[in-house]
Amino acid sequence: MKRHGTKERILEASLRLFSEKGIRETTIKDIAKEVGITEGAIYRHFATKEDIVKELFKSYSEKFYNKLTQAVRSKGSYTDRFLKTVEAFLSFCFENPSAFKYLNLFHYLRARNVKEFSPLPKDAVVELLEEGIKEGFIKVRLEYALAMFVGTLERVFLLSETGLLKPEEGLYEEIRLMLLKALS
Repeated sequence: MKRHGTKERILEASLRLFSEKGIRETTIKDIAKEVGITEGAIYRHFATKEDIVKELFKSYSEKFYNKLTQAVRSKGSYTDRFLKTVEAFLSFCFENPSAFKYLNLFHYLRARNVKEFSPLPKDAVVELLEEGIKEGFIKVRLEYALAMFVGTLERVFLLSETGLLKPEEGLYEEIRLMLLKALS
């Protein structure tokens, strides 16, 4: 088992608390208590709570972007890469639920700050959709295609998290094909 340093433990606890309680509602005191350290120990690693907030967003949005980009730029036909990208999106969400919830919270609560970061997961999706539009495969405007792609997959995850949608055998396949059909 890999032992995590204090900074990593602070980030893990912050992610968990931010995704459960909210960014504003979580205090440095909450984080310190969760990690089992003093507030002063947190300030040895981060000057402010805002530094933690931004580091988490940067880190997880890059991980998400990299996972999506790997699918977007993989070998195969456009359809194959589209389907792989849907699967990569959903697998990131379900494998990293706290991170995905946090990324969503950050987007909703800090939309003006999102432009400070690059690359973003949406950049990988835009790359895929622009190619599909250029090839005549995607039949709707880029903005609508992006909203439908991200919105559909985000809701699949959120509905699964609340228990309204049961993640069952074949879910990914059904969602992938539905989305492909809707955009083409």
